[in-house]
Amino acid sequence: MSSARTFEEILGLAKPRETEVSLCLAGDLAAEADRIAAQIDELDRSGARTSLADGGQKAKLVGDLDDVRELMKDSEVIFRFRSLPARQYSDLIAAHPGSGGKALDVEALQPDLIAKCVFEPAMTREQVDQLLDRLNEWQRTQLFDAAWNANNGAVAVPTSRAASVSPSLSDAR
Repeated sequence: MSSARTFEEILGLAKPRETEVSLCLAGDLAAEADRIAAQIDELDRSGARTSLADGGQKAKLVGDLDDVRELMKDSEVIFRFRSLPARQYSDLIAAHPGSGGKALDVEALQPDLIAKCVFEPAMTREQVDQLLDRLNEWQRTQLFDAAWNANNGAVAVPTSRAASVSPSLSDAR
């Protein structure tokens, strides 16, 4: 492959950066999973033994936790984000100046950046506001980070330990 490419070829390769994040939106189920996990931990710490005759309290709790996890998977949503064109992103950042020594008002930027970058599921700014009102801080941060990374994250060929250990096609010959 020749490293010399035409401008048209280079432009054809240039695609906006995309990111995604998967969130479980069922906070009530997360609380139930936490409650069951705490009960399992308490049984483990107490050293309590359960007999097969009583159905095994720990086995029942583990089964309950598995059931809740399956319900949580059903309430997971994948949010996909795409970077904005450079000028649009720059204008959006400029529209949210910080105060008190901060360069950026991240709290005000958060819903605007999410709304402008999320493409799946498509949401209006008003819908983003409604969703953010129902999420906790961790979930809101996950969405914002994905939108931020779509605009600021590296676009590079990934390297991994597994890839460096795997035989190359030329080694297989």
